[in-house]
Amino acid sequence: MNRIFKLAAAITAPLLLTGCFLLPGKFDAHLNLLDGDRYEFSYIGQVQMTTPDDGKPAKPADEPFDPAQLKCRDVVDKESGQITDTSIIYGDEYDPYPKKSRTDDDIDYDVVERSCSKKEIAAEQQEYEAAKARKQENYERERGMASVVFGGPVPGDDASMRAFAETLKKYQGWKKVEYVGGNIFDVEYKETGTIGSYFSFPVLPDAQMQYPFFQLVRRADGAVELFAPGIGGKSSFFNMMMLEDKGAKAPDLAEIDGTFTLETNGTVVTNNSADGFTEKGDRKVMNWKIGKSAPAQQDAPRAMIRF
Repeated sequence: MNRIFKLAAAITAPLLLTGCFLLPGKFDAHLNLLDGDRYEFSYIGQVQMTTPDDGKPAKPADEPFDPAQLKCRDVVDKESGQITDTSIIYGDEYDPYPKKSRTDDDIDYDVVERSCSKKEIAAEQQEYEAAKARKQENYERERGMASVVFGGPVPGDDASMRAFAETLKKYQGWKKVEYVGGNIFDVEYKETGTIGSYFSFPVLPDAQMQYPFFQLVRRADGAVELFAPGIGGKSSFFNMMMLEDKGAKAPDLAEIDGTFTLETNGTVVTNNSADGFTEKGDRKVMNWKIGKSAPAQQDAPRAMIRF
């Protein structure tokens, strides 16, 4: 198990550093699992795409080089009068020789301001343009990574998020998809069908990575097992990745606060709901609270049903 987790961590590390995760917000989800192969599923609430800091890759400023912001100085030894260093500062760059820290008592040099030569100006402009190009390249790469991960949208780019909302509406089950800003979608998803071997929600079209909130998986003996790997339980992949990479900065998140109800007319073999199940006619009903309202240290919902 540790080997599998370490491999997953290695694969997902670049995504973690850019904060690319899909998580719920406030929601109510309900699953009916009936007659061995039939399901009725609904999810009403929020879906959020997470990114670090302010929610999107920082677009570099498109400002031309301005020679007027260039300051050239010579660092002169007080005793010998020789120039020991040349200090060239552009704009608000870090100044290793700030005037406010110089006193006659604690340093043995003077900083003498002078005009910049044409050669120095040309060299600084070349360095400025190269740094600007690198920042733009990094910006485009980060945007591209987010777009590939989620199948088109770039968190923080409202136009791409609204376009993605319209795309999701074209797919079965998505009754409502509205981008409300802040990397959050208000959604209403309802679907019925047969499980076959596997069912998962959500599925993002054209996404290179999927972060299912809920999964149904058929076991070899015919039983059906419920997993919820992406809804923020203490052993969810998101939380485990954040613990594994101590240096990673957690992205800004909307509050996760949800409820999940599972009803079945099968036999409940196992489940980890706080109160087990109650009986309602021929059905067993299990309830979970997720996120803000969840009991301390509760894991993500899990159950196995046999028919």
